[in-house]
Amino acid sequence: MAKQGLYKGTVILALAGFFTKLIGALYRIPLARLLGAEGMGLYQMAYPLYTMLLALSAAGMPVAVSILVADKLSRHDRFGANRVLKASFFIMALVGAVFSFAVYWGAGFAANSILHEPRAYYAIVAIAPAVFFASLSAVFRGYFQGFQEMGPTALSQIVEQLVRVATVLLLVYYLLPFGLEIAAAGAAFGAVTGGIASLLLLIIVFKRVRKREMVNYRAKTPGEGIFSVGPRLASIALPLSLGGIVLPLMQVVDASIVPLRLQAAGYSPSQATEQFGQLAGMAATLINLPAIITVALATSLVPAVYEAFASRNNYLVRSRIRTALRATVLLMLPASVGLWALATPISVLLYDLAEVGRPLKWLAPGILFFGLYQVCAGALQGLGKTYLPAVHLLVGVVVKSYLSYWLVTWPFLGINGAALATVIGFIVAFVLNYKALKRLTNSGFSWRSIPLLKPGIASGLMLIIVYLSYGCLEPVLGNNISTLFTVVIGACAYGIALLIVGAVEANDLEHLPGGPFKTGTVNVLKKFRLLK
Repeated sequence: MAKQGLYKGTVILALAGFFTKLIGALYRIPLARLLGAEGMGLYQMAYPLYTMLLALSAAGMPVAVSILVADKLSRHDRFGANRVLKASFFIMALVGAVFSFAVYWGAGFAANSILHEPRAYYAIVAIAPAVFFASLSAVFRGYFQGFQEMGPTALSQIVEQLVRVATVLLLVYYLLPFGLEIAAAGAAFGAVTGGIASLLLLIIVFKRVRKREMVNYRAKTPGEGIFSVGPRLASIALPLSLGGIVLPLMQVVDASIVPLRLQAAGYSPSQATEQFGQLAGMAATLINLPAIITVALATSLVPAVYEAFASRNNYLVRSRIRTALRATVLLMLPASVGLWALATPISVLLYDLAEVGRPLKWLAPGILFFGLYQVCAGALQGLGKTYLPAVHLLVGVVVKSYLSYWLVTWPFLGINGAALATVIGFIVAFVLNYKALKRLTNSGFSWRSIPLLKPGIASGLMLIIVYLSYGCLEPVLGNNISTLFTVVIGACAYGIALLIVGAVEANDLEHLPGGPFKTGTVNVLKKFRLLK
């Protein structure tokens, strides 16, 4: 397999992530209209339990496998890389099966004693088998990422999402007459069919690649089995898995705390579930959409940093991390500003529910800080400190949970208090990550390594243009068309503003795919002195 660079690997994963997240955001429009806010609340109560157990069983597996595979490849031992895959697959088959049964048998306890919502039982049972299939898919994704080959991972994500969305919408449509809780279970079952489709695709790709590339290789080291690979795999994967459960744990804590605290503030159980659905099932979905870029960046960064670190090239380590941080700010800052400015119009466009705009506006700043946290986490993992991001995020979640408990009951905040607490939690986690990165790279970073001034000016100019554009278009075209036009205008305005203030460098574009068109664009921009 041809190794891809940091930029190209990131672009491939980002495009796939954008496509899957876009589908994920778009399908929630008809899903929310079918289930309503209360039904979305039931679905969103069950889903974090699944993601938490999946994270515990498999979240660290792609990174762990990619590191072990990259280590084998650095010694030109492709058969060794294959043995890592086989041992990892067997281990995860056992682990995934155990966790799937745990979800199934614990569904009643979780629904009644943790979520305090008996109707969530069916959705938890329906989603249980997905843990098994997703755990196995994680092994194959890590294998390909170890080669710095992101194509199979990207393709599997797309197939998984397409199958999942089709299953969700079909089952919800047909099961809705049987009750809201049964329809929510149908939505949850989409994770199972999507996981099966993803796993089958990855197996097919692996068999084709192995047949094409392994025929001329011979083993260079003695055969390794579970007892050799297992301990090393666990030493890398366990800290990552513990870190992976932190966000789902935060969602579970929210699902158990926020509705009850809303009730304590005077809302009925139905109203509390509805507001929680607006926050967790609708607003949070839009916040996660820009994060696909930083997830892709962090995923590509782990093997890239590990490769430079293993060869003791400290300059390359710092260069790759700075590049990733810079790209994060350039892309996430305008996303935060734009979503904050258009929170209510976007909520009406997607969900026909203006109320979602309130928590969405409070959540919007979290896009930047969570993105920075993710990229710093990828860098720390590449440096071998896999446990640090988990610890730092856990600290952030503790802060967030404490604040949520109190802020939700404040009359002028309500559900917005949970959104504000989430942003503060992300800020805490990012600051801790960045301080650790600075320490580990011997002060190779300072706060000035994060370029905020020029992107901030460009985002401010974009904000003004967005407000003016929407204000002029909405009376004539109505909300939906005006919002779409304003998003496009805002994106173009930000890109132009970046060039005007000199925030974009030629190096930012030269590493991207694009062929002759890209080369021509770079030359034109240089001619007009819009690129350094």
